[in-house]
Parts: sequence; structure tokens; C-alpha cells
Amino acid sequence: MGRFLTVFLVLLLLLVTEIGPTVGWSYCETVSKNFKGYCFFSSSCAKVCYGEGGNFDGGHCGLWNCMCYHRC
Repeated sequence: MGRFLTVFLVLLLLLVTEIGPTVGWSYCETVSKNFKGYCFFSSSCAKVCYGEGGNFDGGHCGLWNCMCYHRC
């Protein structure tokens, strides 16, 4: 059971890090103020971030939180 959990967490970490922006720009992140609940789908997070204003370029799920990002 412990080995399965370790493999699952490593795969989840790899998935989360691949979702973020990959362009060669510097990005600043902040936790969404309007997203409610746990973040499982980055597409839902991005929609909320676009609606928050603040010139956000998108959003992705961090560790259960919706993280909005913009160019620094």
C-alpha cells in the first residue's frame, strides 16, 4: 500500500508540473480569490482566473489550490 501511494504521489506531482505554462517567460503566481473548493481541473481554474481581472494569463491547479498566473 505504501509503495502504491508513493508512486501515485510522484505521478501526480509530474502531472501538476506539466500543466503550467511552458513559454520562456517569467510568470508570477497567486492563489485565486474567487475559486471555491479543491482544484482538480486546470481548465475550470483558468476560467475563474480570466474572470478575476488583474491581467491574468491563465490558471492551473496547484496542490489543491487554483493558482492564477501572469507575466512578471
